[in-house]
Amino acid sequence: MQNTIIKKCGQRGMVLLMLGLLAACAQKADALKLSAHQFSLAADKAITSLDDMRTAEFAAPAQSTDAQQAEFIANLNDFTGTLTASNIPVLINPDAITIDPDVNAKWEQDMANLRSDYQRFDAIFTDIGEDDLFGIGAIHKAGPILRKLRSQLAALGQTLGTTPPVFLVRRNALVAAINKIHNDKTTSADTRTGQIRAWWQQWQQLQADEQQSYQTALQDFVSAGQLGAQLQDQISNYSKISTQSVLKDIDDGLNFVAENRELGIKQLKHKAGTMLLQTLADQEMGAGNAATKTPPFPQNKPVTQ
Repeated sequence: MQNTIIKKCGQRGMVLLMLGLLAACAQKADALKLSAHQFSLAADKAITSLDDMRTAEFAAPAQSTDAQQAEFIANLNDFTGTLTASNIPVLINPDAITIDPDVNAKWEQDMANLRSDYQRFDAIFTDIGEDDLFGIGAIHKAGPILRKLRSQLAALGQTLGTTPPVFLVRRNALVAAINKIHNDKTTSADTRTGQIRAWWQQWQQLQADEQQSYQTALQDFVSAGQLGAQLQDQISNYSKISTQSVLKDIDDGLNFVAENRELGIKQLKHKAGTMLLQTLADQEMGAGNAATKTPPFPQNKPVTQ
């Protein structure tokens, strides 16, 4: 009887131990979900910054309704041709740049594809646990996919680092404005000086806006790259790490995102270059360790290259 009681107690203890281990595994899987979501949000933010930067490059200078109306009247008074549906918008806003609709549609599709890539990657972790215990299989399959996404981010970040934005429409408008001031010999010296000073302030603001847009995009790409590298390490070492270490990584991620906000363009470009080298090294390591081809996204198209 005593042996039976001891045996039952031992079995109950083993069951409790197993339940405790299972609970710990579930917590670690949930922590990894948070880490993957943190990366996906950062990547989406980087893509949005890139899209916003392009929009700003072709955006016309902001004008009040009264200013737009006054410019249209002045342009109409100087116009000697026949008004058509195509040239009226030019008279309303002569500084606007018309983008080829096909080119614009391709850009918008590319941006949509990029966002879709990261949303579908995030969904792998959202659905974790559906294929096997705590989604171990899905986690392992996510590793090669993440390498592709990180390579994609690094390439975009590297290109961004060598091509600062130029707000073309605003620049062209300001160049036209200073030429008009320069060529007008009828204004008094005081009026002319005031016009030049006002123009100078607008030029300085333009340069500041270009730099801020560039810096924000670099910050977002560097942060997403760092979070991606961190997530890659978590996936590769999933069986060895603890729930607490993943949660600490998430907290560290918040810290270095904040730190990147304090960096200047030169420091960010250096980080972006380092990120590219690290990503390439990880790609080579992943290729050497992979026994099979990189799996596509589940029931969907592969990552856009």
